Amino acid sequence: MTRAPDLFDPAVLAAWTRLASDDAFVARHAILADLRLGLRNTSSGQALWLSADGERVQGGPGLDGVAFTLEGPQDAFDDLARGFPFNRLVRQHRLTVGGDMRRCVQNWLLVYAITRLTARLNPQEEA
Repeated sequence: MTRAPDLFDPAVLAAWTRLASDDAFVARHAILADLRLGLRNTSSGQALWLSADGERVQGGPGLDGVAFTLEGPQDAFDDLARGFPFNRLVRQHRLTVGGDMRRCVQNWLLVYAITRLTARLNPQEEA
């Protein structure tokens, strides 16, 4: 069985933003975007931000300047890291949206485009 990559690890976050910056589906939905969203792990208190502004996706620790957050426990982020769609996690009430719900809805496809790439991050084998 594989262990999900830790989305809050700086190396994993860097790999994720590189994938997103090179992804055609993300590019198509980020053409006019100016979005900064956050992820907050309610189990550990860890947080990160992701921003999409046209051609580039960036990320870093913390929640400074985010329009909204996706918040939930570790197991929800493990499933997100394995490629489980964020919108299903929201519908199942495993992730919740905090902050500007309108901005989240306006950028739903862009958020999906970025988060779906977690399935391509290299999982680690469990011992």
